[in-house]
Amino acid sequence: MMIKLMNNFSLRKLLYNRKFTIPFSIFIAFVFWLIITTNQNPIRQQTFSDVPITINLENTVAGENGMDIVSDISNQKFSVTVSGPNYVVSALKTEDFTLYASAAEITEPGEYELDIFGNKNTSKGSYDFISITPNRVKVTLDYIDTKQISVEPSLVGVGAVEGLIAETPIVTATEGDMISIKGPRTILDKISRVVAYADVNDTLSASQTYDAQIKILDSDGKEISKENLTVSDSAVKVTVPISKKAVVKVSASFINVPSGYKKSDIKHSIDHNEVTIIGAPGVIDSITSISLSDIDFTSVSPQSNKFDVSAILPEGVKILDNIEFFVVEVDTSDYQTKTFKTITGVKSTGLQSGLTVKKTASILNVKICAPKNVIDKIKSKDIYAVIDLSGKSAGEHTVAAKITSDVYSGVWQVGSYNTTVTIN
Repeated sequence: MMIKLMNNFSLRKLLYNRKFTIPFSIFIAFVFWLIITTNQNPIRQQTFSDVPITINLENTVAGENGMDIVSDISNQKFSVTVSGPNYVVSALKTEDFTLYASAAEITEPGEYELDIFGNKNTSKGSYDFISITPNRVKVTLDYIDTKQISVEPSLVGVGAVEGLIAETPIVTATEGDMISIKGPRTILDKISRVVAYADVNDTLSASQTYDAQIKILDSDGKEISKENLTVSDSAVKVTVPISKKAVVKVSASFINVPSGYKKSDIKHSIDHNEVTIIGAPGVIDSITSISLSDIDFTSVSPQSNKFDVSAILPEGVKILDNIEFFVVEVDTSDYQTKTFKTITGVKSTGLQSGLTVKKTASILNVKICAPKNVIDKIKSKDIYAVIDLSGKSAGEHTVAAKITSDVYSGVWQVGSYNTTVTIN
């Protein structure tokens, strides 16, 4: 079989076969070109432009101490000239090598000039670095800190229509009006204020929210560039509350007023009978007076008749008169107190059907307050206790007792009292 194949082979036919001669010719040409370029022009220089540089702080004193590069080295470009065999150099690209500078000797923040070196990133290693221009790089290192700073609103040209008030703007859409700024310590130390700025030039009849830009200012009010800073918010919302003022009456409020005693009959005075309030126009228009927190009449006596109480205000309404508490004085000039060692009369309310009160304990040392013309007349049999047994089941319970009188009006207990009741 082999002999037969050899007999069929013809070199003449092979040389006249285009499928063989064309690839063979290209191969021979490449071989001749390689021989010529290697022998005739063996060494070549080439310059590459716009080559970036890298500086690695890993495993350096600067990096371990929390420093970082704060100058912009990404935009610094360098020219690199290499020399080597023509066939190697002509095939090189900028990604086949890198430029680097070492920060190994840097131990303190500051500005430095570092030597630049070339590093081969390819197996095409038969070439040399001839020059790097410039051959040094300027780099600034600093500690990188993070600072939490409150944002102040700064709106220009905002006002309210006649009769309304443009209140101090409020920064919104941030975490508690605070932003986070990260950057070089030397820059952070210069920050004096952070403002949310917007040029409004608007007259408002209702509250309005605006987009505002963050501006970082030094102690002289000059803006600090954010170039080397990382700011958690570059823009925030600022709301201008539009409010209205009104002067309204102040009224006291009482609870546990004795039976037969109208609230309107309670003689009292308030250190501020009128106040100026401010709030949303619609809310203010609906307010004719404000009430004070309740005064428990069981606390009132000739010995205790002055009370510091706060105002009860609708949401968003404030008092402009810088008043934290109002002093309410109850007129007890016509009243006296008297203490009874034992009160035996007890009446109950709210007892469930089918249950009965087996016994109640006497109430001891009960102090009452009554008009002077009554205090000498009133006897222990003229007063009694009322207890509420709603929801109580069979057994023994301790309940609050309210002291009252059906014989005399304007009588009330001073202090709080309990009694024990047994239910069957």
